[in-house]
Amino acid sequence: MIEQLLTPQNMSVGVMFAITILFGTVFWWPVTRFPRKDGLLNFYWVGFWAFLGMITAMSGAQATLMLAGHDVDSTANALLNALTITFVIFVVFAWFRLVLMGAGKMVMKFRG
Repeated sequence: MIEQLLTPQNMSVGVMFAITILFGTVFWWPVTRFPRKDGLLNFYWVGFWAFLGMITAMSGAQATLMLAGHDVDSTANALLNALTITFVIFVVFAWFRLVLMGAGKMVMKFRG
């Protein structure tokens, strides 16, 4: 029984799964270690790292399933592309919103 689990294909799947879990954990570490005091900034900080963790999980899941012999190319690529595009939109929106808030505070500071 154990010999069937320790085949080279299953070992590579296990290693890829462990690497995916490790990198997903590494991407979540800054959220718990360095929380931001401002609520809005903390929201974008957590969202940024959560998106990176989700992208890592999706790409790792795709690689793990491909190593296991499953055909996941079309669905996984579509989901990974959608997640990546959503991440870019989130980051750009957050950047514009934070810049506009900072500019608004500077204008209010100079006015009085």
